[in-house]
Amino acid sequence: MSESAAGPGRLRVLSGLGFVQFLRPALYVLLVLSALFTFWSGGAVAGRSLPRWTQSVAPTIFAIFLAIFAVYRFALMRAKKYPAAIGLFQVGLGALIWVLLLPSTRQKIGPPPSAADELPTLMASPDPRVRAIAVEVAGYRRDPRAAADLIDRLQDADAAVRERAHAALVRLAGTDAGRDPAAWRELAQKRGWSR
Repeated sequence: MSESAAGPGRLRVLSGLGFVQFLRPALYVLLVLSALFTFWSGGAVAGRSLPRWTQSVAPTIFAIFLAIFAVYRFALMRAKKYPAAIGLFQVGLGALIWVLLLPSTRQKIGPPPSAADELPTLMASPDPRVRAIAVEVAGYRRDPRAAADLIDRLQDADAAVRERAHAALVRLAGTDAGRDPAAWRELAQKRGWSR
């Protein structure tokens, strides 16, 4: 290949690099915007929350950033001004980060929403079967915070609920204070289970 044939090709690569260098500030702006939307759309910042649709803004902005970044890196690699292995790794890492920013991925890896304990509500259900199961579950949890509700269930209108509440209290306390709610309240107070 002659020197004159290599010259125009090299000039095209250099002029392409000049254009890509012009895009460098835009890359920083897109990256900062993407990070801002990523953190802000995940919850309230300074008491303000963004609408749910903004969760798709961060991956969109990051995708634009990644496309421009990939063009920039490939132009540098083509001009032999940047190592190909590092450039490919950076573009691949960017693609992985983009996948992690997608709303569906963020929901899968995010912490589960904190749910309030349903047992107190279920123990007060109008259905005696639900109350009986809730009382039994509370006994297997062995959580002293449920003691007051279990003691209240000792006076339940349904015999099955009363029996299961008694068994749950025995399981919780490790001893039997009988069927009298007053005796159980006294025991709960001695053990510090009272509210």
